[in-house]
Amino acid sequence: MDDLALGLRRLGAAETRRQLVDALWNLRDSAYDSPQLWTALTPETIFQALAEELEQVPDDSGHPSIHVLASALEKVLYARLPD
Repeated sequence: MDDLALGLRRLGAAETRRQLVDALWNLRDSAYDSPQLWTALTPETIFQALAEELEQVPDDSGHPSIHVLASALEKVLYARLPD
């Protein structure tokens, strides 16, 4: 199974932090090994999809808080800003 399919399957089934991290690493490997599979992923598409999905999650669902996502995005975006 390729990293994209494996990562997506694991991401959808993740129930623990470790499973989520493993799924994200599979997706990262896919992006590195097969960048042509990821051309549809733009800042607009990812932020729209995240916003749409997060709008559907009830506030009391017990899902990880949004600060985790914000921290990860800050790390990626600030690392790429020119000095």
